[in-house]
Amino acid sequence: MPPEMTPAEEGKRHRPEVVRRLLLRLRDDRRGSIGIFLAAGMVAFIGAVGLATDTARGYLVKARLSQALDAAALAGGRAMFSASRDADIRMYFTANFPAGFLGAAVNGPTIQVDAAGEIINLAASATVPTTFMKVLGIDTMRISSATEVTRQTQLLDLVLAIDMSGSMSSSAGGQTRIAAARSAATALVSILFGQDSIKNLLKIGLVPWNAKVNVMLRGAAYDPALTVSRTVPIFTNPVTGTPQTTLWYASNSPAPLLAPPASTWQGCVYARYLDNAATDDDADVLEGDYSSPAGDWVGWQPIGPEGEPVPGFARCTSAIGFSECTPCLSHGITPLQSTRQGILYAINELVSPRGTTDAPQGLAWAWRVLTPPKPFEEANPNPPGRRQQAIVLLTDGENVGGSGDAYKGVFGTGSAAQAALDDRLRVLAANIKSQGVKIYTIQFANNGTAMQQLLKEVASGTEAPYYNYAPDAATLQQIFREVANHLSELRLSR
Repeated sequence: MPPEMTPAEEGKRHRPEVVRRLLLRLRDDRRGSIGIFLAAGMVAFIGAVGLATDTARGYLVKARLSQALDAAALAGGRAMFSASRDADIRMYFTANFPAGFLGAAVNGPTIQVDAAGEIINLAASATVPTTFMKVLGIDTMRISSATEVTRQTQLLDLVLAIDMSGSMSSSAGGQTRIAAARSAATALVSILFGQDSIKNLLKIGLVPWNAKVNVMLRGAAYDPALTVSRTVPIFTNPVTGTPQTTLWYASNSPAPLLAPPASTWQGCVYARYLDNAATDDDADVLEGDYSSPAGDWVGWQPIGPEGEPVPGFARCTSAIGFSECTPCLSHGITPLQSTRQGILYAINELVSPRGTTDAPQGLAWAWRVLTPPKPFEEANPNPPGRRQQAIVLLTDGENVGGSGDAYKGVFGTGSAAQAALDDRLRVLAANIKSQGVKIYTIQFANNGTAMQQLLKEVASGTEAPYYNYAPDAATLQQIFREVANHLSELRLSR
């Protein structure tokens, strides 16, 4: 018989069996295992919810970041060559992506400008703190975005119609009004041309005006010996009422004339208007030829000595008697052209304003310069693509009549003629806009409410950028920049 074992030795002999039985019980007992799996599952669930929530916040931040960059890039494109360009970019970016948006900390925007290519590239990034994703050890997300804007001028024909009446010699805060107009017009040209000296898609013309318009070409001398006559189909001269087959052309003007200009002709013509009761005898508010019951407006009547200043005097004899005569400007018309320096030379020559104000004449001749056919034919009658046509009309005064004005003083002198001249301007502007031409009006250094209402009716819109009020030279400069930027086409290229 085996010897008897002590209790301790007996327990030790059975311990492996106890352990085995405990393990078997643990294997078969599922009580509490759900808690273990639930705890593990909760970690995964929280991570998934956190990933979805924080990712959604990230997408919101990225969308807002992209929108802010696009808005800032377009603002920068509009101010491409302005000293305030970068400041405008940052201002628009901040306005569209406010500080602390969804807790994001922003770096940028960085600004890269290709002035020659007229391209602006912007980039920015944002660091967004996470919420639920912190469980997975992810504390922040970094989001980046970039955009590019390209500035283009696509087939733009533009005519500047600048008031050269005597009041433009008045002060506009440290300089004359005409000096301020020259500076502002120069800024507009610089923006449109950018760094190019020639831009084939861009054509700009200039029409200086007061009570009438000098239809000679800028810088070309008049030689009466070189006036030519041309035989045309028979027509009735609406001024004389007689048939004729001849039109005349001065050596330095493309405008057909109903009569030969005098040897002392200074270049101005009368409006195509008859002072009668008929409403369909006139072509002053029309662009080209027009056959009326009174005759055929196939040309213009040159203003002769009776409507020009007598040498040494500021007075002249006109059709309605001896009284102050509005002088013809010495500044001729600059037709549409694509050379930066050419138009700048013409603008810089705008000095010595004089005479009274007849805005219908300035606008009418701007229209004739802008669009073919005759007398000015520089505009392409069949452009190869979509083209903008626009006129910028700047004036500092109300319409007034004068004995030597383009209407022969038939509406009276001074403010007595204002109502009639305002009506001619309204009809003219409506005809121009009906052809798709945009009109920008600028009321300069004159806050008259009647003038404001008139220029709002004339413009293509009653608010900026079409109608604008400039109380001073600084505002005028800004307005011309805004008009130029509005005429420039911007596209997001990336």
